[in-house]
Amino acid sequence: MTGHAASASASDLIICSAADSGYYPLLRDAVLSVRALNPEVSIGVLDLGLLPEQSDWLAAARVRVVHPGWDVEFPGRDRMPETFKAQVARPFLPRHFPAYDTYFWLDADAWLQDWRAVEMYVAAAGRDRVAISLEIDRAYKRHYKRPKLFGFTLAWKCYREAFGWRVADRLGRNPIANVGVFALHRDAPHWAHWARVMTQVLQRTRFFFAEQIALNYAIFADGLAANFLPAYCNWAVGDAAPAFDATRGLFVEPYAPHEVLGVVHLAGSEQKNKIFRLDRLANGRLDGGTVETSLRYSESRALCAAARETISEAERAAS
Repeated sequence: MTGHAASASASDLIICSAADSGYYPLLRDAVLSVRALNPEVSIGVLDLGLLPEQSDWLAAARVRVVHPGWDVEFPGRDRMPETFKAQVARPFLPRHFPAYDTYFWLDADAWLQDWRAVEMYVAAAGRDRVAISLEIDRAYKRHYKRPKLFGFTLAWKCYREAFGWRVADRLGRNPIANVGVFALHRDAPHWAHWARVMTQVLQRTRFFFAEQIALNYAIFADGLAANFLPAYCNWAVGDAAPAFDATRGLFVEPYAPHEVLGVVHLAGSEQKNKIFRLDRLANGRLDGGTVETSLRYSESRALCAAARETISEAERAAS
């Protein structure tokens, strides 16, 4: 197993994601990463255009597959691609996968390395808060770049698109709470509020970040309760490459104390097929070496397994 495995099944928890046939290889990795750490936890997938054989594999992995309808009315809905339901359906997860206490969303292009992250999200969510990570960290390169002209960051542009200039000027400098990974209890008031704000956004515009900026507005403008978790709970590899801990065979933060990454998130088209050169960590310290690897779950298993096997052989020899 990779990272910290679950000690018990979690029948009150469901891990949810979504994909079409093109994203299926990433989704498969996400499912495999979860099953490696917890064979019993419920997994639900929104089918946005999967092939029959892909659905069959998910069924064999005991994944509940649901084909969602459009949950809200908005202009131009009939012209939107099925994949846009990944955004629209997210505030309605209890509708699509009823009877669970807590919903943990994991984007298809993210994978789970450490079950401890799930436990942190669930505990931080409780019954009345959204547990979510902000797109800020001491290692993230965006914080070291020169300011955007007139402060027109991606966050500012999203607020401008969704709510207009005044809201963008008021909230556009806030960090973004990344909706690619979050946890929320079924009884939390956030679901209805988030759905209402997102529906308002969709009357104005239909763009990729509609549901994310709606939740951010609900948090930062409307004051919905949130617990912000560290970046290593949802690590954006496009913002900072991790380091590789050759002692444990795990991807970790690039700076001390080199926390194990709970979720490795391949957000952005370039990150999904990129070969990364990572600093190498041994016995808790950077040793000056590097490794080159894809950060996809399936493509990094050999590297991680080889590192753990080397340590096991050393331990056997020492004993």
